[in-house]
Amino acid sequence: MDPPQKKVIYINERELANLPDGASVYVLSSSNDSAKTQEPLLPTPPSTSLPTWALPSPLPPGFQFQSLIPLIPLSPLSFSTSSSFLLDFCPPPLCFQYPPPPPNVPLFAPPPPPPSAPPNQLALNPTALTPSRQTKPSCSRDVDNSWRGGVVFPNVWCTPATEFFETIGVCKFATQRMIELENDFENYVLKRREKALAGFPPVNTVRPPLKRLGSVDIDHGNHFPVLSKNGRKRPNTKKSGISSEPSIELGSVTPDHLLNVISGNMSSAHQSEVLQPHSLDDKLGQQRVEISHKLAHPHRLHPSIWHNEPGEHNSGPACSCKSKYRIGPLHNQFEGETEVPRCQLESNNRDRLYHYRVMVTPTTNFFDNKPSVIPFNGNDYLFDGYSIFLHSPIDNLPPCQLLRFNLLYEFVHFNEEFPENFTVRALDMLTEYVFKELLELLDLNWRPHGVDTGCPVVHLLPRFVRRLENSGELLSADAILDYWMRQTQLPLIPASDLPTIRRMPNSEWSAHIDDLRGTLAWKPGAKPPAVRIDQLDRLSSYSSTSSSSMSSSCAARLPTFPMLVHMTFTPMKLSLSRDPQYKSVLKNYLKLLYLIVNKPRISAEDRNQLAELTNKLDSMDHSGVHRREITVELSSEGFYRTGIRPDVAQFALNMASFVTHVRCIMSLKSLEARLNYQFKDKSILHQALTHPSYRRTDFGTNQDHFQNTLTSCGLRTIKYGDKLQLYKKWRKKGLSKMIQVMSFMPKQHEERSKIYGNERLEFLGDAAIEIIASIHLFFMFPDLPEGNLDAYRQALVQNQHLADLALRLGLHKHLLYTHSVDFCHDSTYVYARSDAFEAVMAALALDGGLEAVDRIFGAVLFGDCERIHRVWVQIPPHPLQAEYPDGDREWVLKVPMFKKLVDLEERLGIHFKHLRVLARALTVRKTGYNIYTLGDNQRLEFLGDSLLKYVTTDYLYRHFPRHHEGHLSLLKNSLVNKYTQATVCSELGLDQFIIRREENSLTISSIPEEATASATRRQQNVKNKADLLEAFIGALYVDKDITWVERFCQVCFWPRLVEFILKQEWNDPKSKLQQCCLTFRSLNEDPELAHYKVLEYAGPSNDREHKVGVYFRNVLLAVGIGRSVQSAEMDAAKNALEAHQEAFKQLNFQRAVIHKRYRQPYIAKMLNKLESWDESLVDKFVGDVPEDGREGTATSELVPKRKRCESSKEGDEDINVRGITDSDMELEDGSP
Repeated sequence: MDPPQKKVIYINERELANLPDGASVYVLSSSNDSAKTQEPLLPTPPSTSLPTWALPSPLPPGFQFQSLIPLIPLSPLSFSTSSSFLLDFCPPPLCFQYPPPPPNVPLFAPPPPPPSAPPNQLALNPTALTPSRQTKPSCSRDVDNSWRGGVVFPNVWCTPATEFFETIGVCKFATQRMIELENDFENYVLKRREKALAGFPPVNTVRPPLKRLGSVDIDHGNHFPVLSKNGRKRPNTKKSGISSEPSIELGSVTPDHLLNVISGNMSSAHQSEVLQPHSLDDKLGQQRVEISHKLAHPHRLHPSIWHNEPGEHNSGPACSCKSKYRIGPLHNQFEGETEVPRCQLESNNRDRLYHYRVMVTPTTNFFDNKPSVIPFNGNDYLFDGYSIFLHSPIDNLPPCQLLRFNLLYEFVHFNEEFPENFTVRALDMLTEYVFKELLELLDLNWRPHGVDTGCPVVHLLPRFVRRLENSGELLSADAILDYWMRQTQLPLIPASDLPTIRRMPNSEWSAHIDDLRGTLAWKPGAKPPAVRIDQLDRLSSYSSTSSSSMSSSCAARLPTFPMLVHMTFTPMKLSLSRDPQYKSVLKNYLKLLYLIVNKPRISAEDRNQLAELTNKLDSMDHSGVHRREITVELSSEGFYRTGIRPDVAQFALNMASFVTHVRCIMSLKSLEARLNYQFKDKSILHQALTHPSYRRTDFGTNQDHFQNTLTSCGLRTIKYGDKLQLYKKWRKKGLSKMIQVMSFMPKQHEERSKIYGNERLEFLGDAAIEIIASIHLFFMFPDLPEGNLDAYRQALVQNQHLADLALRLGLHKHLLYTHSVDFCHDSTYVYARSDAFEAVMAALALDGGLEAVDRIFGAVLFGDCERIHRVWVQIPPHPLQAEYPDGDREWVLKVPMFKKLVDLEERLGIHFKHLRVLARALTVRKTGYNIYTLGDNQRLEFLGDSLLKYVTTDYLYRHFPRHHEGHLSLLKNSLVNKYTQATVCSELGLDQFIIRREENSLTISSIPEEATASATRRQQNVKNKADLLEAFIGALYVDKDITWVERFCQVCFWPRLVEFILKQEWNDPKSKLQQCCLTFRSLNEDPELAHYKVLEYAGPSNDREHKVGVYFRNVLLAVGIGRSVQSAEMDAAKNALEAHQEAFKQLNFQRAVIHKRYRQPYIAKMLNKLESWDESLVDKFVGDVPEDGREGTATSELVPKRKRCESSKEGDEDINVRGITDSDMELEDGSP
């Protein structure tokens, strides 16, 4: 017989008491109790310190609520659930004596009420909102929010709030009602954490502070290997390790004891000099200690959710810099900032504050998802970013570019109507609530360094806007305070709703929590205090199916709170991608893959090795030891609502970076005052002070705090950009990348580079400083030979000296670089300061010309001594110019030799005012001293070399925006080398006008060009011609100015870049051969390089001929001959490349890159134009020639008179440029 069917109904205790006595009632107890404790990890302090709250209670009527004695929560390391982050070493759980609970405390005690005014007092409270201000349910689902963040409203006004603000003069002041609202917000919201932790012992008592080793100088004495991305060698981890110690039981090990063991392998005498471990094992051991110490925080919300602590990273202290280097923006020190006088707290201070709206482009990941909404008077006000209030105006503020999620964001500011309805106190409280109480940015400090009084540098206002056609209505600060305060009074899941929640169907439960899903939940005093709600589940996925049954009375009174599901991530430093073993395997895999691509044939061993590495990577990825993404479940008991969604957190986090950017730019005023120069474009100066490493760490605060908060409170689903496309224009490493970048033609017009950092500016600044030093030394010491001038110049431009000059200018107070261990060494700071000084000089050259560089460089050199500075500034004329200030062309009639120089002037189209200066440039060293030139051309050669380098560097910087510093150096070396200079010299015919002494008289002759001359003699002629051209450039500057030198190079040098790029001749043969040999290396062996041997040499010591052979893997590739060993090696490498083109696949790749970018007819046409020296090609390199004609220019005069191909057709072969601002020299039909 089947048992009777029983109908199960759910009733509460009151309904149970009203049932008839004879009713049959079965009390069912659940056997699926969660294995996790449902008691809040951080109990709330006794309710006696807080006001009572009239809430329906599941306790029996008349039950007197008993206050709980504060209990110290268990260490997170003793959780029954396994942590997602596993350590090889974990200290034992911290053991404490827990006081027993009082006997009269029931099994379940609902959480004490939140600190808010009781409902029966609201009617008497003057701050209580009137019915017209009561919030109504949000209707944001039906509102179009696509306009958020991208609409500039011509008219903006605040919602009316006459009960909270009154106008006095131009400012608005808070009424008594607003003051009481602010007091309530401070008492019930901002002091919530303090009250929640009032009954607990201090953290340092529960978890003793960790003893750390001090930071020391490791640049002198014994040099330990530096773990840096810039390090040349990786330390041998097998040789470095912890010294042998007696075995210690794991249960008796503490973090401090382990730290002593780590440092125990150093003697006491050595510890006095070096107090910091440097081996890889020691660093990993110390990192484990730091992580374990942080996991042991007594208020930690969950072991897998990382929290923030002041001055701490996830794996150690936030700053490891020496005390003398703790300066600059990275340490919250902005030069020029002083204490800001305190604003009137209960006023909007319209007479002293400047208001700007902050916008971001693109808006991806900021305004895409469901917005934070504040309902007010039946309307929804959507979050639309932040407004910023400053105590001084910001003019010409460069955009703040931030790299987030593989997307480049640009934060900009613009003026908007000043909002009326707020007070400074309200802004500061809103900022403290969002940034400190919710986002836990504990290292954020917006006051000047060392100042605790006065106003912060900025005030922020979260903007909640309602769009009205072409205008916007901004929510007043009082409405924001009121709504957020009311939200914090609401438990996430009220205990009185638990019986109803159990009976809800799944669909009804999903609709019930729909508005909560995606919002931030707040647990005051926990670490972290706020997390994003990704889901709320009524049953934990970790519930045990075999737990013991409870008594019916306990089960009836014990509610089960829903589980808050949160998706989190392990910090990148602790995830698999940072594991040393995984990084080593991945590096070998990528290296082997690259070698296989470039090898002529692939062996079976290579295939097997690649498959083995692939399997090893897959096994490590699926091991789960260092899982990146983790799902966490928390009991919703003790959590409160906030009404805030991740869009507020996302924007607020990046506002920290924007505020830092504003403070950096405003601090540059003090640097400009010291330079006595006002930059027209401050972005150039800001870029000059920014190291390339700063882009990834530009968070405006502790970078681990930023990442932890972004993971906990940021968006759950993030839209990432294309990393390959993003870094395609920034990447500079790799042979393939270099070949692709070097295939780009120059831009016809100057274009600003998008490459981040100051490396390109440093490349230009180095040349600018060198030319300034060369010019001054050349004119100040007219009798010193070239060697002495070069020695003095090297002393002025060396890095150590430039670093000292940077200290004089105070550049170290403005440097922006990554705050990491790489910058904990003196040598790194020296290079950083010298590079910054060069970059600042380049910024001055771009913004104000070489005159500004000359003035400021002289002032920083000798500004402290007026007499020496006067000598440096007052440059005397050249001795030949001093004799004849008005010119010496009358010497043409007196000296027959000078008549031939007039022919050279006619050939070049350049007429010298002082002809004797030109004559000296053509006088070789063997000629000796004479009354006409007063010396030879060696000194002019010294000056011309610097001039040629500077104008070349300046042109390359302006017209090759996609090239990094190394790429620009390759192009510069191809233009200023002796072979190119000798070619230009021969084409101009300068070698036909050399002044020599023959039979005790000066004559003009030419460099002999014998067809049967030896290779040694021909190379010597190349050197002589190159020196002659440099001397001519120096004479052109002395007689004219640098503008003439630049025009000379525009015509005679820049067009040759077309040939160097199309023929891939920007690299010398030796480097090209080494690159080809590297493609033959194997994975686990050192790369084999080509080496050179001197086979024989013959001839006298002053005219010796060397024969050199180049070998690769003990095979002779080719032989070269030269006057020096270096030139012979270069000739041997060139012959080897020509003889073994089929074996070197790298050469085919280089040619394929060019042919893929440009069609063959275009390449041939351009090379023909260059061969005939077509004026249409030359005009593209002359900067001031209008595109519609060449009238009024001296281009035709400067173009050397060479034979032109009669078959060329000007009309058909004219260059068509694609654009004005972003056009290359390539034709539109040049690309296939």
